[in-house]
Formats: sequence, structure tokens, C-alpha cells
Amino acid sequence: MIPILIPSKHSHTPYDDVSNGDAFAQLNFTFCGRIQHEWSQKMGQALSCACLEHMPMESTHDTNINNERLEVLKKGNKFMRNAYLGLTQQELFVNLSENTSAIQWKTENTWTTAEKGEIDLTSQVKKFKSTGDTGIQVIGLDNNVLLEIKAEESSIRDQWMVCLTELLHSWADHPESRPKSTVTAEGTTNKAEYFKNREQEILAREKASAERKAKYAAGGMKYTAAAMANRA
Repeated sequence: MIPILIPSKHSHTPYDDVSNGDAFAQLNFTFCGRIQHEWSQKMGQALSCACLEHMPMESTHDTNINNERLEVLKKGNKFMRNAYLGLTQQELFVNLSENTSAIQWKTENTWTTAEKGEIDLTSQVKKFKSTGDTGIQVIGLDNNVLLEIKAEESSIRDQWMVCLTELLHSWADHPESRPKSTVTAEGTTNKAEYFKNREQEILAREKASAERKAKYAAGGMKYTAAAMANRA
């Protein structure tokens, strides 16, 4: 670990050493500057980094700042996505739902039939992945790409990446804060996809419930057998 110089009331500061060409002080100054830079970046400024989805979030759990970022996402931004096998692009307006449980999108300025959809953050999404300079992929629980879009500029992409990743992390740390899903069939033009997703969610819940029951039953049988052995 690199030590950090702390100026005292009776000495000159590390900044004086930097200006005087002290090598260690320059290293220390660079280290401190990088930490300050990373902190300011995590607070919502541009974060043009390919590994944003892996960024630790411990230092961003400030409720007021998080709420401010969420409000920005609720207002929404314009994005682009590839359509028709990548031969053309569609303009989308994307926003976070009012209770933060879903990403909502709709096509705009299109010459084809307007489309809209919702992605349930509470049950469908595993993580978010940055692509290229301005792209975002919404990754599902089976590592499939649920949505891939490009922002108008990298700072917008980074803002969405940081905020949405922080949101998933906060639910993992505090499950009681996870909101109820507001996704409905009316929120999408692809009704078949909606009902398919709902069926998969029901099956997943039933499987998880059956596994829990089997686990408890196995534990109960073990303790029952132990009690009977003790009686003998």
C-alpha cells in the first residue's frame, strides 16, 4: 500500500514538495489526485471505462446523490438501437419507471409501427455491460442480451451504467428495498414475449420453492432419525 503524506501545522505541504521536484511527493500527489478523480467520476460525471459493470459501489451509497441520479433516469434519454438485422437504426426514448422496478422504452420518429417495451429489473436482469464508446447491454439472468442501445454521448451512457449497477447492488445488499414489479402486458407491444417471460418467472419461483421444501424436508428427516436413534 502506498503511504499518503499528511501535512502538519509545522511543515510545508506535499504540494510544495511536488513543485520542488521531490519524486516521492510527486508519486503521492498523483495517487491522491487519482483517488479524488475516481471519487468525482463515481458521483455521476463521465466514466468512459469498459469495465464499469465491475466498478465497486461502496463509496456511492449516499442517499441524496443516488436519488438525484435516479430522478435523471426517470426523466429519460434518447438512445439508438440496431434494427432489421443491423441494416438500419431505431431511435428510442428510454426511462426508468417511477418506482425504479423497470426500464421502459418506446420507439420515436419511426416510419414503421411504433413499438414499446419494459424490462423488469427486479426479476429479469443480471447486470449491465458497457460496449464501445456509448453502448449499453442489458444482460438477463441466462446471460442473454435483453436490450442493446447506444447513447448520444459517453457521459449519458456512463450515468446510466453507474446508476443502474448501483441500483442492483443496493437490492442485493438490502432485499427489503427491492420494489414490486410494475411490468404489465399493456406496457409492451410484444405480448407473446411478455407472457413467455411471465411463464418463465412462475416456473423459476416454483422450482425455487420446491428446492427449499426439499432442503427443509431432508433436514427434518435427519433430525427425526437422530432423535429416534437417541431413544433407542
